[in-house]
Amino acid sequence: HKSYKVMNIPLVPEVTPPDELFKINPNKCIALKISEDKLNLIRKQRLKQLGLGEHARYATEDRIKEEIQYFEKIVEKIGCPVIDVSDKAIEETANDVIQIIESKA
Repeated sequence: HKSYKVMNIPLVPEVTPPDELFKINPNKCIALKISEDKLNLIRKQRLKQLGLGEHARYATEDRIKEEIQYFEKIVEKIGCPVIDVSDKAIEETANDVIQIIESKA
């Protein structure tokens, strides 16, 4: 059994990422990306569950494109690997992360 210390840093334009994110070794950082369509679907479902309309800015195509462009800009600056999690189970993603970490060790 291995132990990993991990953290999740959401990348959205309104929140500046912590400076530490740009100072760590890029081999110790892995970005998780989701497709625009999948994110839109998830957000619309979330809004329905909350009893809100599907047309909130949170779930618009323009907003999602803006967020993904921001994500790509930050990830390029960091220079870390990216895993597309659009069609992956959490277990698959975890295995991919471990493989990347172990290949860099």
